[in-house]
Amino acid sequence: MRRIRQLKLNTRSIFVKLLISFLVIILLFVSFNLFSLTFFRKSVRDELIKYNDTNMSNTTHDFEEYFQLLNSIIVNLYLNKNLRDSDSASIDYVAANHVIDDLRNTVSNPRFYLNNLFVYDIKHSLILEKARGASPEAIFSQLYTNPDYTYDFWKQEFAQKVFFKMYPAATFTEAPNLSPVSQTGLVFPLMIKSDFYPDYIMLAFIDTNRLYKAFHQSINDNFYMLDNLGHPLFSSDSTSRHQLPVLEPGKDWIKENGNYYFYKKGEVTGFTYVNIVPDAAISSQIFHLNLTLIALLVISVLISIAASVFFSMRFNNPVKKIVDSIRHFNEKNTLGKHTNEFELIKENIGFMLKSNQDAHMNLEKKTSLLRYYAYMKRLKRIHSDSDEIHASDEMNQPFRFILFQLTFKIQFSQDISEEKERATYFIREYVNQAMGKELNDAHTFQIETDQILSIVYMNDQTQQWMEVLNTIKQVLATDKEYFFFTIAVSDLYEHSSEQTSAYEQVVKLVKHRPFDDETRILYDEDVKEESFLLPGTLEQEINVNLQEGNDTLVLQTLRRVLKQMKKKEVSTPVFYRFAEEITDKVQRILNSLHLDTNQVAGSAKSIRLMHTTQELEQYFEMILNEAGQLIRLKKEERDPIVSFIVDYLQDHYSEDITLDLIAGKLNITGGYLSTYFKEKTGTNFVDFVNEFRIKQAVKLLMQTDMKIQDIALQAGYQTMSSFNRIFKKYLGVTPSEYRRNNIQLNEGASGY
Repeated sequence: MRRIRQLKLNTRSIFVKLLISFLVIILLFVSFNLFSLTFFRKSVRDELIKYNDTNMSNTTHDFEEYFQLLNSIIVNLYLNKNLRDSDSASIDYVAANHVIDDLRNTVSNPRFYLNNLFVYDIKHSLILEKARGASPEAIFSQLYTNPDYTYDFWKQEFAQKVFFKMYPAATFTEAPNLSPVSQTGLVFPLMIKSDFYPDYIMLAFIDTNRLYKAFHQSINDNFYMLDNLGHPLFSSDSTSRHQLPVLEPGKDWIKENGNYYFYKKGEVTGFTYVNIVPDAAISSQIFHLNLTLIALLVISVLISIAASVFFSMRFNNPVKKIVDSIRHFNEKNTLGKHTNEFELIKENIGFMLKSNQDAHMNLEKKTSLLRYYAYMKRLKRIHSDSDEIHASDEMNQPFRFILFQLTFKIQFSQDISEEKERATYFIREYVNQAMGKELNDAHTFQIETDQILSIVYMNDQTQQWMEVLNTIKQVLATDKEYFFFTIAVSDLYEHSSEQTSAYEQVVKLVKHRPFDDETRILYDEDVKEESFLLPGTLEQEINVNLQEGNDTLVLQTLRRVLKQMKKKEVSTPVFYRFAEEITDKVQRILNSLHLDTNQVAGSAKSIRLMHTTQELEQYFEMILNEAGQLIRLKKEERDPIVSFIVDYLQDHYSEDITLDLIAGKLNITGGYLSTYFKEKTGTNFVDFVNEFRIKQAVKLLMQTDMKIQDIALQAGYQTMSSFNRIFKKYLGVTPSEYRRNNIQLNEGASGY
């Protein structure tokens, strides 16, 4: 009785319960597999029979397609032009040779599986084949002989009114008096006639072995072919020891004498195809399958039992240690006697978890705050007498800095009422959770209102941190209509003394991000210390068009430049400097024309709020449109003398124009005209004429393919030297260089 009670108590042990549970699962698994093996055994046999029947169907289909193809080939021979040409009163040997060539080409095609092909010309008593032409008697008595297929046999067959007939496979041999002696191998003789061409009979020798190997789809070699009367045509079993049983109507196979006989009848030829599969072969496959499944089942059971014992012990050992720890820490010894370890843990571990959790949260809060101040002191290079970080072992491990620079878009302020600082706080919490969940010893701080810094200590997490970072990037990019991030990753640093350098590196990376509004991850190799210089020709073109109030042309030029900068992956600061330079240029031109620059809404502050080339284009369009309107309004205040000179230049700039010529037309002196023109326009008369002519030359250079010499004459310059000198004075380059530079710029912009 005591032993029974002890056994009952032992069965409450966690080890015994786990082991029994595993064994019950194994028993259910074995029962299910044995039931499945018994239930599906017949299905396996049926599937094997179905598989062989399907193979027989495929074999029959392939044979029938072949005979249909061969019939089409032979019918085409009746339509052969060379054969028609030979149909004359006497033998046309040229046409006959052409027919022999056609037969040879047909026989040589490996897809037709032919040994030879004969054309019997009844009118001329001549048989043509792939190598020669001869009389029927010579062909079947000397060249192709067989005891069963003699000349008399073929003479009788040719005389019968049969249009498609296959003969049993046989081997044909040349007569002994010919040398060398050769054999055709096993071939099917196939005779085909035509009502439309009664003077010709076709006879094909089909290579039986090649045909059999190509179309027979079975692992067994017992294969038979019967003609439409049931007579054997071919047997892969040379002894022909199988007596084929009679198949019951409506069935495709029959089992008899320990064999399965699979029958299929061809729809085209009417031939019957038979495949014989010994029952031992199917039974052997089922036996081997059963044996394999049983062996796997036994091995699986043994492994499962061993694994059950192993995992039960592995699970039981930690539980025992937990129980020992509970007994050790419970100094009052108030624990009851429990055989089941889980009951003991359940009753006594609650108060330990709560006390540990409270202590841990308090310590974690203080440690986190201390770590934050310590890191800030290092990054900002603030020296103090105490070094709180010195006590942490992780500070001397290899590390990386990851800086998250948050950039808010205008849409954020319009659609979201939350403050930017609050939004940054929530984002910091997400980054902190994502980093801390996957990476050990990763710390995340908010160091500015729009900057979050994470410190990742490498250890063995070299690839893991990159996966986490890509996941964070995908999440942060979901709200791209409101803000985007620049995620800068520093190099791997070995010691905590290099933290300031790491911080400076990520700050530099952030400043050199590409000019777009996509969330990006940047590494040191992504930093390009590039600059973009506006070509002198374009700068002069912009100045000239601005002074003329042609804001549309200036905008087209700037768009080409922006596309080229985008193609070269110029960084954001370069785009900002370029926009500021264009803004400054517009204001300087307005100042030179004594126009109010306050009417043009362009400033460095508004430029810094733009993050894409599309936004810059809109900005340029706005300020250029405003500046162009001011300049055009200024030019509409025209002086009559200046207007006359401009109109005259427009019509006669290609002619010789002098100050005295214009003064004479105005009935004033040249000196007065020079002083008056300089006072009204701020430009000398000669400079004004040259500038006007150069503008016309620029249009011709860009809009036509005229030669530069012709453009010089068209612009009013009689010599190339004076044209080149004045052109370079105004635009900084020669006419040919100007055309070449602008073509390259246009090609670069169109390739973007």
